[in-house]
Amino acid sequence: AGTDADHVNRIISFTPARVDVGVSEYTIVGTQGELARLDQDGKPIQDEVHPFPAAIPCSTQIDGGWLGVWVEPEHRLARMARLNNDIEWQDGSSRSDLRLSQSKNLHPVGAEWSRSMDAEPTAICSTESGFCFALRSRGIYHLDPQCNEIWRAKLPSVLDGRRGGLESTISLHPTTDCLKVWYDNGLLVELSMKDGSEIDRRSLNISERIEAVFHSETSDFIALAGGGFSILNQEGILESHATPGPVISARFVEGSWEFTGWRHDGRLSDELILKQRPEIGVGFVGQRILTNDGTLADYE
Repeated sequence: AGTDADHVNRIISFTPARVDVGVSEYTIVGTQGELARLDQDGKPIQDEVHPFPAAIPCSTQIDGGWLGVWVEPEHRLARMARLNNDIEWQDGSSRSDLRLSQSKNLHPVGAEWSRSMDAEPTAICSTESGFCFALRSRGIYHLDPQCNEIWRAKLPSVLDGRRGGLESTISLHPTTDCLKVWYDNGLLVELSMKDGSEIDRRSLNISERIEAVFHSETSDFIALAGGGFSILNQEGILESHATPGPVISARFVEGSWEFTGWRHDGRLSDELILKQRPEIGVGFVGQRILTNDGTLADYE
């Protein structure tokens, strides 16, 4: 059994899946759809909540709130909803409620708005005028903060992909003029932010599936499924490095890429520095790392 000291820095009771970073707070997303809100010092803003009984595969901070997607495969349910930071978030229905009810009528509790989805969203991002998301096998949509459509576009063709149509959109990243659409097979497509029309595309020379992409103004950090990462700019892949395990979260700070993941932390500036950690790093909260046991630990 652990000692009291083991739990001193434990700030959440559930297993975290990721950290969504906002302007003034952090949203911690649990593996079973739990949510916790932390302030800039890593202190809880309110009690942990579970607004809907399903996992949250993708989410993003959005101006004044947080936007999440809940997917429940057993009941073929998908919901997208916005929670407002100005009001206290609430617990919602249980899994037994989902089984017993007309589940089509259930939505995340306390949402500013909530929509039923007819396909699974695979990636989402906030934009200057709202947010964009990709629906599997359907398309890419740009909506305003109140969920009104600005434009929609067909999913870019991936016939030049290596996985025969099984590719997934895993990351969306807006710039001033275009929306970058990343696929797990290394295809990168740029769509116009004005109307969603395709501007450009290229296939990256990578050896395995992309797990996640993290963005800065000048470069992108590509985390590979089997571990390791590559740094990319407009010209192509600048450098690639091995890591002890998969990278789970990365950010660009003052000219350096900082990252954490499967029992390691790292920093890439002029050189690569890797340090072991006993736990799995899930994401950054200020200058600390949230680990898979729900504690905040020093960034190595």
